Amino acid sequence: MRFGILLLPAVTILLAGCEILDNTPPERPPSTIAAGYVGKPLLQLEMRWSEPWNLRAAGDGQAATWQFDQFNLAGCTVTVDTDATGIITKEAWTRGCGPKGTGTIALPGSGP
Repeated sequence: MRFGILLLPAVTILLAGCEILDNTPPERPPSTIAAGYVGKPLLQLEMRWSEPWNLRAAGDGQAATWQFDQFNLAGCTVTVDTDATGIITKEAWTRGCGPKGTGTIALPGSGP
């Protein structure tokens, strides 16, 4: 019986610690991660973040969208466009969510 009384506070403290860890912001924000994948294959970003929330044909390539709901990113989405070979040419964030709130980063020469 005494062991159970001592075990309960220890478990509660461990669970509280896990909850704190779950709420800590990532070391690198998603906008920084996505920017690092411009010019790389879409598959590499999918391997990092898992399957996109939405994947559709766009021009000669594809557009993949991920949705973020954790930390201060609630309601933020990023859409990356690829060329016909599957290389990411552009990322577009929901306004106010991407780097400096600009909304878009593109490869030089990838169009407007």
